[in-house]
Order: sequence, then C-alpha cells, then structure tokens
Amino acid sequence: MNFDGSAIRKIAPSMRRALLITAGGLALAAALVFFVVCPTRTRLKTLGAEIGSMNATLASMRAAIADTNQQKAKTAALAAELDAFIASGVIEPLLGSFAMRGKSLLDPFAQESGFVIDTVKELPFIPLQVPSPAPIQLHGRQPVEFSGHGSYPQITAFISCAERSLPLATLSSLLILGQPQTPEVHKAIVTFEWPAKGEKRKP
Repeated sequence: MNFDGSAIRKIAPSMRRALLITAGGLALAAALVFFVVCPTRTRLKTLGAEIGSMNATLASMRAAIADTNQQKAKTAALAAELDAFIASGVIEPLLGSFAMRGKSLLDPFAQESGFVIDTVKELPFIPLQVPSPAPIQLHGRQPVEFSGHGSYPQITAFISCAERSLPLATLSSLLILGQPQTPEVHKAIVTFEWPAKGEKRKP
C-alpha cells in the first residue's frame, strides 16, 4: 500500500489541523500513560505493600504493649500478694516484748486445741547478716518458747493449728515430758521461730 501525500493535501486545512491536534493528543496521552500512569501505579503498589507492612508492625507493637501492660499488672498483683503474705508472718514486739507478741498469736490456737500455756519465754534474737555498723531496724528470726500442758492430741492439735494458720512460723523444738501423777496430761515445751524485725538492742 503506497502512501499518497497528495491525498492529505486535498484535505481541508481545518481538517488537517484537527487531525494533527488529535494525533498530538493521542501521542501526549500515550506519553502520559507510559511515563506517568504506569510508574505511578507501580509506586502505588509498592506504597500499598509498605503500608500493609507498617500496619502489621503497628498491630504487633500494640499487642506487645498490651501484653506488657498485662504483665506489669500481674507483676504488681503478685508483688502486693507477696508483701501481704510476708507482712502477715513477720512479727514485731508487742509492748517491747516478742514473748507477748507470740502469746497473743498462739493463745487462740491453745484455746481451740485445749492445750494450756503456762509460761512464755523470749529466747535470744537470731539476727540476719547485717552491715557494720548495724542499722537501727534489725531483721532476723525470733524464737519464742511456750511451756504448757495437755494430752498428746491437744499438744499435736496446738502445733498443727499454729503451723496451718501461721505459714512463716517454724516449729524449732519440741520437748514432751511425762508426769507420773497425771499420766494422760504431759508437760510440753514448744518453741516456734518467726521472721521478725525489732529495734537494735543495747548490749
């Protein structure tokens, strides 16, 4: 097929201008598609992928923060529970006396078991290792000796009640002495130790 330039020359000038404008518009549109639209679509796809990745990272960070807050709350609750547990078991002097404090704690168990406490004796304080000079407030273990009488079941019930109700109290010694004049009632010397804090004693 031969292209005849005379055919174009026969077209009216206004029509030629319209054709040239149309051809130019098509060329410009093609250039825009090639140089602008296609790269923009590619960039949009890349941005979409980046945004998706950032959203996933953000969701992961929010989940981690939520887990951290929950863990902090759990840790605080456990710490409070531990503090309450220790506070309930650490004894302090009552009117300056650990013996009085021990008696006030164990009297209810003696009444419940039927064991009769005759005397209470405060034994030497067993301090924990402390720096030198020793601080005003000392922490250690305080043994308190309870002398009393009762039957075997009453003695064992007394000790069991104390250990069950005071988990930080430790039975450190037990001496049961038979009494010929009362075979069913025995003298018992029971010593419990508690974690304790008290003022530094003067030598």
